[in-house]
Amino acid sequence: MRTSIIKNFFILLFLLGACSEEKKTESIQTSKPEANRFTPVVVTPAGSLDEPIMFEVLEDGSAIIIERYGTIKKWDARNDLMKKIGYIPVFTHSEQGLVGMILDPNFKINNWIYLYYADASIDKFFLTRWDLVNDSLVESSKKVLLEVPSNRESTSHTGGGMAWDANGNLYLTIGNNTGNSIFSQTDERPDRYQFDDQRGAANTNDLRGKILKIHPEPDGTYTIPDGNLFPEGKENTRPEIYIMGNRNPWRASIDSKTGFLYWGEVGPDADSDSEKGPMGYDELNQAKTPGFFGWPYFIGENNAYPMYDYITNTLGAKQDPTKPYNKSKNNTGLTELPPAQPAFISYPYRPSEKFPLVGSSSRCAIGGPVFHLTDFQNPVRPFPAYYEGKWLAADLSRFWIMAISMNEDGTYKDMERFAPDYHPRQPIDIKFGPSGDLYVLEYGGNTANSSVESRLVRIEYNAGNRKPVVQITSDKQGGSIPLAINLSSNGTMDYDGDSLTYQ
Repeated sequence: MRTSIIKNFFILLFLLGACSEEKKTESIQTSKPEANRFTPVVVTPAGSLDEPIMFEVLEDGSAIIIERYGTIKKWDARNDLMKKIGYIPVFTHSEQGLVGMILDPNFKINNWIYLYYADASIDKFFLTRWDLVNDSLVESSKKVLLEVPSNRESTSHTGGGMAWDANGNLYLTIGNNTGNSIFSQTDERPDRYQFDDQRGAANTNDLRGKILKIHPEPDGTYTIPDGNLFPEGKENTRPEIYIMGNRNPWRASIDSKTGFLYWGEVGPDADSDSEKGPMGYDELNQAKTPGFFGWPYFIGENNAYPMYDYITNTLGAKQDPTKPYNKSKNNTGLTELPPAQPAFISYPYRPSEKFPLVGSSSRCAIGGPVFHLTDFQNPVRPFPAYYEGKWLAADLSRFWIMAISMNEDGTYKDMERFAPDYHPRQPIDIKFGPSGDLYVLEYGGNTANSSVESRLVRIEYNAGNRKPVVQITSDKQGGSIPLAINLSSNGTMDYDGDSLTYQ
């Protein structure tokens, strides 16, 4: 009897009012919107993903999602159904696997999907293009655009982020493929090859530890666009390189207005400064032009590491960021490197004096998109103009998304928490969908829990009248009939100040 009475009580209490004159749209859009105007909506069924890495949203609201173990899935928005649409055998140790995916800008016409993965049998990563037709990956359509040699033992960091610019150029982030260390990695001993980042990140003739910019062609090849770090034909360089000196660059994005490149960069684990080098920093980076971003000689705002001799166990001098050099015996590229660029935003494990809002504890800078309303055609729920030109960047380990503002010349202005009541559980990819909603792919608490906790979340912005917040209490839990219960709506409120009636 108790259950029946209370159940009926909750069913019968409705908010019928919640109607008043709409606030002016202009004031809602240009001023900072209240946090309660953003609603996270979980779109993927529980338990339907396992170690998801990246996603793309289709025009009908469906999503293509890749998993590290090689599976490609589609969440069908119309039927709320997750289904497997492809699989690629991949090498899955040392953080490797299927780690990158992007749809062609003309996907509606050509059905092309680009995948970046560690081959199951060859010690290489492949950037490939496939046809994705009728929710099926066409095996015979595979085109290999690019091969990246990879060490597989005692290494980390794969990258895999991809983005397009307005000229149809594809950007691809590639990790340093090096053994992990809490400081710089410049070990030149013969049996420690995979612990020398001078063979990759600081090597002008190697694609590891880089962000590439190429122009895919219809026949499955690519050409080199103008404006990369090294011109075609320059000896001991790779012309695909746009950015070098990266440790683990993550999600790349292009500002459609400025053409600037943005990405997250995962740094080393030292928690304090010492004679061996500065404390570790994660970075949220911006590149207006091609350049060298310092690793493994510098971290953060060009904090320099002393050159360590692993044979004699002695510390050498620090390098000059204006004239860095790579004299490693493992270097196959140029000795003289471009000047090192400082990080746009950098933060350590401990609280940051310069960027206190980022907090402290573990860190894993991801990156994210720059918002421009003109990037969308007839969006259903466009974000307000307040976010115009802001960079929405996430940190996987700290469960936040920051809205970062820039000055007119692109320099850093300030940051604030975006949707502070939303705490994504290890956001690993973040981008806008065609509808104007922001999507966040949550990896889950860790590898063991990913299959239970991972999910795709759509963050919807409500520019109009909001639903009232309902609070219902009673002075009794139940009892015998006849039963008198005192009901209360204390705490019920309406964000828009509408008058409420109850029935």
